[in-house]
Amino acid sequence: MSLAELMRKYQAVAHSGQVDECREPIVGSTVQQGGMRSEGRFGRHVVIVDEPKGFGGEDSAANPAEVLLAALGTSLSVTLRCHAALLGIAVGRITVELAGDLDIRGFFDADPAVRSGFQDIRLKVAIESQATPDQLSRLLAAADRGCPMLDTCRGTTPITIELAS
Repeated sequence: MSLAELMRKYQAVAHSGQVDECREPIVGSTVQQGGMRSEGRFGRHVVIVDEPKGFGGEDSAANPAEVLLAALGTSLSVTLRCHAALLGIAVGRITVELAGDLDIRGFFDADPAVRSGFQDIRLKVAIESQATPDQLSRLLAAADRGCPMLDTCRGTTPITIELAS
């Protein structure tokens, strides 16, 4: 099955009104056993995360902020490729350059007006394609609306935290 056929199949499910068929539960866990290095497990996949030496880690892996940016960039790339298939736009390489600034005043609650997360995130997308500028604009608009990680970063996703007993 081609990517376009697969996307049309999922698009039909999304428009079917069958809410339960549209859910994609994702569960996992992370463990930090000392130091700053953590291991995340999601199904059969392992994600290693560490902090730079200047922040108490060993710099053995990307830090949490870098992992978030990687998730955002890769999710946007996947969304672009999937919507390109739906729109009949041939695309080659997709590159997403990401940048953001953290401010430790938020991390240490030194200034209540400063967020602890990214102050902003800047993305620059390059798409290898023979498509017209209008087609690429339509593609980018579809990805801007449909990208799950972009929506998560932009939106207010309810999160609950509880202490395990």
